[in-house]
Amino acid sequence: MVTSLPLPEFETIPLDASDSIEYLTAITDVHYGASFKSENNEYSPKIAQERFEYLACRLIDFVQTKKIKKLHIAILGDVLQGLLRLNDLKINESSVVKATVEISRIIATFLRELSKYTHVEYYHVPTANHTQMRVLNTTANQLADEDLEYVISNYIKDLSNGNERINIHLADENKQYVEIPIFDYDIVAMHGHQIKNVETAIKDLSLIRKSFIDYMILGHFHTGKELPSYEGVCHDAEILICPSFVGSDPYSDSLMKGTKAAVKIYGFSDIYGHTETHKIILN
Repeated sequence: MVTSLPLPEFETIPLDASDSIEYLTAITDVHYGASFKSENNEYSPKIAQERFEYLACRLIDFVQTKKIKKLHIAILGDVLQGLLRLNDLKINESSVVKATVEISRIIATFLRELSKYTHVEYYHVPTANHTQMRVLNTTANQLADEDLEYVISNYIKDLSNGNERINIHLADENKQYVEIPIFDYDIVAMHGHQIKNVETAIKDLSLIRKSFIDYMILGHFHTGKELPSYEGVCHDAEILICPSFVGSDPYSDSLMKGTKAAVKIYGFSDIYGHTETHKIILN
């Protein structure tokens, strides 16, 4: 039986906060378990935990400065480094099983700290590539349901049980994305490894769903981009690609590419949609 985390000492949430804009913090590609040192970045499970602690402090300051009553948090997948290939055995500091438990508790504790100051609406994508369990010599996506994102998200939900300031939203069993209701916008979040053509991703998924998507939030690409897709009456429909939590590594150095480890906060106006982007650099 999973024992939930003890409740924190809650702070009073300001009553005069504005309801005309809501904020979504997108966290992706944590790759917990990995340990390496690259040209401009160093990473390990200990550093990952320190980054979550630092991120919590920055978000608490953001919440208090802007008097936010409700903060949306989305985890976009690749929470673990996993074991996609033999090379991962050299990168991982511990077993994948142990890393699964550790990162679940780190994220649940991170949400608990935020809940002291605001209501937290938490979303977790159901599938990614690094968290897939490719057993019996299976290839990518061949056993797509065997994904540790499911275990991690449900463990976080159990650990947060009893905290009325945290609402956990998980994806429907038959979907590869999670829906994020902000005002009347149709927002979907997914890891992004399923996407063949990023520029047409909103159109392609809208056709499958038979409803128009306003915003698609993606991880996987380890860099931040904002791509307009089409124009609405008062807002642009956009694909928002988020930078990685892990940052650059020896592989990205070999390609002479890479970006800072970072998290983005997107602000959505009730009239004009996505109008703000804030970047928190972690390394």
